[in-house]
Amino acid sequence: MAQYQSFPGAAGDSRTFDKLKALRLPSLDGRSFLDVGCNEGFFCGFAHFQGATRAVGIDHSELFIGRARQRFAGCEFHRQGWETLPQGPFDVILLASALHYAEDQPALIRSLVERLSADGTLVLELGIVSSLKAEWTRVQRGIDERLFPSMPMLREVLADYAWKWMGPSIAQAGDPVARHVIHISRRRPVAYLLMQPPAFGKSSIASSLFVPAGVPVVSGDQQIGLVARGKATAAEYLESLIREDYSPFSIDQTIQRIFDAGLAGDLVKLWLGGEDGSACKGDVALDVYVPAQYHAVVERRLEELGYLPVQLRWERVGPGPLPQAVMNERAEAFYLSLGEAPPGSGADLDVRAERRPAGFVDELSVRDGELVIRGWAVDASGALPGRLAVRIGQRTVHLDKLDKQLRPDVQRHLDLPHALVGYRATLDEPGIRTVADLGEGFKVFVPGGVTFQLAGPVADIFSAAKQ
Repeated sequence: MAQYQSFPGAAGDSRTFDKLKALRLPSLDGRSFLDVGCNEGFFCGFAHFQGATRAVGIDHSELFIGRARQRFAGCEFHRQGWETLPQGPFDVILLASALHYAEDQPALIRSLVERLSADGTLVLELGIVSSLKAEWTRVQRGIDERLFPSMPMLREVLADYAWKWMGPSIAQAGDPVARHVIHISRRRPVAYLLMQPPAFGKSSIASSLFVPAGVPVVSGDQQIGLVARGKATAAEYLESLIREDYSPFSIDQTIQRIFDAGLAGDLVKLWLGGEDGSACKGDVALDVYVPAQYHAVVERRLEELGYLPVQLRWERVGPGPLPQAVMNERAEAFYLSLGEAPPGSGADLDVRAERRPAGFVDELSVRDGELVIRGWAVDASGALPGRLAVRIGQRTVHLDKLDKQLRPDVQRHLDLPHALVGYRATLDEPGIRTVADLGEGFKVFVPGGVTFQLAGPVADIFSAAKQ
């Protein structure tokens, strides 16, 4: 039998060394390799040389398999055809210059892809006829007649796979059809990720781009809301975290808590359809806010579930809403400023129902000669009184300047139209070292009006001082 593969000192009909370079093989270090139609094992030897954990070759020829075993003792060779392939999976499978021998070429490609690992690659070297039609063309060769596909036909055959044309292969003497190299792998479903912050237009982009294309769109907010309302289930810890202080208006905070708790995997499965993430089949678009520091985590979880994550990034048009904490702070600052409006500005108009004046001292503290008083008070109109006074021993100190504070707890309790009824006052009292030193006659009051009650902890301090 004529020499086919070429080695130093043994020239054959094939330009094997040049073909090796044209095949553009993936990295083989630490991977498994199968050569279907291995001849004398040149490519298996290369895989072993590159650090492959397993290099296997199969061929019909007993002579070639014997030579291969002599040349490359570190590889594994079997005399057999492709009807029964070696047990896999394999990270890289090579079928070079042999597809045209198969009676059912698409079936052979399918069986080889099935032997690939999840991220494996089938390297296919084959002849492709020049034609604009999707057709198989019978081509006369020197020794026989075989069928070769056109590129449109090859596209149809490979429609269910992920594949890439890598370029032309090495021409050999007598080739009736130009050779090409194709890399083929399993096609993973694509998860298109729209993970920008709220108010970035994610839902609008998803509905205009993916809905017309027939790609299902999953709303992360909707999935979380269903769990919160008891209309969907999730992993136990995730479910309890979702229902903790859930509000559709602060769902970004809920999502942040979930990721901070390390439940990214459970949340991704929920988005994909339940506790195991198995409801979604095929491509999907995820309209979900994810904190930027967790984007890579979501991509890894999707890869583990067999998806190819593709993230879409864009800048928001126009200013976005302020973070809730910032908005709360600025709103409170504005509301407090309204309490400083000058008389006659309209802020002092009494449009509220008559109420019974009341006041409380919630906290008293002394530090470095400063007495700090904190509490709340309302006058007959439900507003914080304009002037307060403090009785310490025989002295009366008028508190003309108060730090007004918001007290939403008092607002709810008294059903007030606003929360601006809190006060905080600081007095210089060098002779006072503790609250008990204020004496039995201490009180806070409205001049000519009510005396404020002492909250329980404050009253206990004075009671203890009497004993």
